[in-house]
Amino acid sequence: MNYKGILFSFFKSGIKDNSDPESNQKIVVANIFSSVGCAITFALGVTACLSTNLRLGIILLLISGIFLYVNLILRYNWFSVPYRTSANLLTISLMALMLYLIYTGGVAGTGPLWIYVVPPVVLFFGGLRKGIRNLILFILAISIQLFLQDPLLVAIHYDYEFKSRLLYSFITVSFLFAVYEAARQNSYATLIEISKQFEEQAMHDSLSGLHNRRGMMANIEKEYARCKRQQLSMSVIMCDIDYFKKVNDQYGHDKGDEVIKTVGEIFRAELRQQDSLARWGAKNICFCCPIPRVNRR
Repeated sequence: MNYKGILFSFFKSGIKDNSDPESNQKIVVANIFSSVGCAITFALGVTACLSTNLRLGIILLLISGIFLYVNLILRYNWFSVPYRTSANLLTISLMALMLYLIYTGGVAGTGPLWIYVVPPVVLFFGGLRKGIRNLILFILAISIQLFLQDPLLVAIHYDYEFKSRLLYSFITVSFLFAVYEAARQNSYATLIEISKQFEEQAMHDSLSGLHNRRGMMANIEKEYARCKRQQLSMSVIMCDIDYFKKVNDQYGHDKGDEVIKTVGEIFRAELRQQDSLARWGAKNICFCCPIPRVNRR
């Protein structure tokens, strides 16, 4: 049995072919995080229940169920925007669990140490701006919880040194992850821009600025599908520049290049917005023109 293939297929549940790579990557990470989080919180919940810490065990099992629900949302597309719903559920449930661990202290007062999981998850699923906003709200919430010294907010006693160092280190970790997320988004935007530039170059003729044969074929396929769907006619016209070899021989290739660019500009100025124009060969110009229906009486 191909366990590796089954595992990859499981983590890729919910990916759409027409989505951008970053969205698909986030869906994969959401699947991994929800699956691993479900398993860990379930194991910790069962352990807590068996060790007579029933309340903590029930909370952990509840969070485990939420993580499982998130995975099912992505797998079966239960909402109009499954990823956004699942990302919000993951973020809210994770921060709520951290606040509860700070309140109860977890096992032997180690519960607050889990809060360092929050920054990478919140920033990755929420993005830089929304992630920073959620982190600021979370920092304010744990600051009030730790330093207000209200029994309704914290059920156990933490030393001031522990609380202050926990908060300072959490802010430092949050800042570092925010810098990393900003760098990651900037790198991704740069990569997308470079990819668009390469795609633009691959689909256009560098001399005339018109589509090349590859770009024109893509336009023809798209226009053919649209015309077929709307029951329109479509014309494809090929033109040849006469005596082009004589221009090159008599005036040089630079003048020949000027002729190609000038002819392309003339044709482009006369075409409609919905028409396509391309340099098909060395001296060939190709048109793709959808023809509207004519109402007959």
